[in-house]
Parts: sequence; C-alpha cells; structure tokens
Amino acid sequence: MVYHHKKYQQQEADKRSLCLHECIAHKLLAESDLMPRVIETLEQRYQQKLLSYGAYINWQVILAQVDTPSQFIAAMTATDKTTTALRRKTIFVGILNEKERSDCLAALFE
Repeated sequence: MVYHHKKYQQQEADKRSLCLHECIAHKLLAESDLMPRVIETLEQRYQQKLLSYGAYINWQVILAQVDTPSQFIAAMTATDKTTTALRRKTIFVGILNEKERSDCLAALFE
C-alpha cells in the first residue's frame, strides 16, 4: 500500500513538473535574455558533479532546440522516462517568479 501511495505522489509531482516546464519553455522563448542564466546553471551543476554526463548532454540537446520553438517545447515537455527524470533535477531555477509559478499550476487544476 505504501508503494502505491509513493508512486501516486511521484506521478502527481511529475505532472506538476511537466506543467511548470511547459510554462518555462514559453517564457524562455519570449525572453531569450534568460538563456545565459540557464546555461550557467547547467555548467555549474555539471562542474559540481550534481549532474551526470548523460543528463548534461541531454539538457544541452534540449537547449539547442530553442531556435525552433515547436521542437523546444516538445523537447521540454516530452514524457519519456529520461526527460521526466531530467525535470526532477531541473536547471531552470528562478526562471518563473511565484505568480507565474502559481498561475501555471492553477491551470493544471482547471
């Protein structure tokens, strides 16, 4: 029973993360001046060994698609296991402010 509860909690967290990352993708496309901060966070986390080489490369591949909005949004919101795991250790810290974050999550419950 505990396993099913934890699995449900993780699925709900993943839904919220997916929703937030879609909002983040749209904001990054609208405000490209935020990308250097994202790249800096990615590089710092990799240098501090907080990201594996595989995660580092996967994030680079996703970020490289920013010039093609539909592909970038699709990459940010992919539901495969790898991308879901990447979102659990997001590099997009501080991109959304609290209002944007709460508005984004409110849309999930409409």
